[in-house]
Amino acid sequence: MDASTQQLWILSLVAAVAVVIVVAIVLELIVRTARQINELVQQIWTGGARIAQNTVTLALLRDTNDLAAKILGSASEIAKAASRIRQRTAAP
Repeated sequence: MDASTQQLWILSLVAAVAVVIVVAIVLELIVRTARQINELVQQIWTGGARIAQNTVTLALLRDTNDLAAKILGSASEIAKAASRIRQRTAAP
C-alpha cells in the first residue's frame, strides 16, 4: 500500500471517529433533554391533578351551599310556623 493510500485511510478513520464522537455527544444531549422534559411533564401532570381535585371540591362546595340555602329556607318556614303555634297556644 502506498503512502497516499495509507494517509487517506488514516484520515478516513480519524474523520469516522470524530463523527462517532460528535454523534455520541449529540445523542447524550438529546437523552438529557428528554429526561428533563419528562421530569417537567411529571410536574405539570401533578399540578394538573391537584388543580382538578380542587376544582371538584369547589363544585361540591357550590352544591353544599345550594343545599344549605334550601335548608335555611325550610328552617325559616319552620320557625315562622312555630311562632304562629306559640302565639295561638299562648295563655291569654
